[in-house]
Amino acid sequence: LAGLRHLSRHPLQLLFGVVGVALGVAAVFSIDLANESARRAFRISAQTVAGKATHRIVGGPSGLEESLYATLRRQGGMRTIAPVVEGYARIPGLTLHILGVDPFAEAPFRDYTQGTAAGADIPRLLSRPGAVLLLEETAKRIGVSPGDALHLRVGPEPARATLSGFLRPGDDVTRQALETTAVADIATAQELLGKEGRLSRIDLLVPWGVEGEAALSRVREILPPGAEILPAGARGSAMEQMTRAFSLNLSALSLLAFVVGTFL
Repeated sequence: LAGLRHLSRHPLQLLFGVVGVALGVAAVFSIDLANESARRAFRISAQTVAGKATHRIVGGPSGLEESLYATLRRQGGMRTIAPVVEGYARIPGLTLHILGVDPFAEAPFRDYTQGTAAGADIPRLLSRPGAVLLLEETAKRIGVSPGDALHLRVGPEPARATLSGFLRPGDDVTRQALETTAVADIATAQELLGKEGRLSRIDLLVPWGVEGEAALSRVREILPPGAEILPAGARGSAMEQMTRAFSLNLSALSLLAFVVGTFL
């Protein structure tokens, strides 16, 4: 009431003040939404790519020798294991997560391959050089159809893949997580990413209890120097900690916008 006469004489100043505070509140709210959306998308993506694995075998920066996978199946008695090769490639307007899998070992780990394997896409994935699978929505977004070439860039090097068919995940959550993922056979992923003879990791599905501990002990005895067994959730926790500083910076920026709005 004390300032009403002053504000009625300066309506533009009142308008700027209201708009400034509104913009500050909107900045805080929108960045909080963006932070939460990014964290949720990361969790969904990590869980979908990891699948139902309880543990994973990882090596150094160069990964693991692919012969380790065969050794674990023969000598370690492990049957519920799956090799994985992964990396990233660029196409115009999109960064693709290249996920190389063994279709015959995938069923216990990742559900989206079960629906795909029921069709004719898996034989083409194994028999056609450079064949990859994408979501149908992703293929439409980048303007390709089955049989079309995908011109990729892996680091500074060009690479060429072919869209062999479509992924058919069973639920919307998995579909959302696979929006930027291209699934390929192990050998194709190694060729595209320049990782011939190497694996990024080996996923394990180990039962809980004494039986599981005995299985892990057998695996540890076979592992070469530099390789280790980690719980499947360890990677997601580490990545979330790495992104926490970025989220904090965004939150501080939003509060700064609010302060500026209040000043206006």
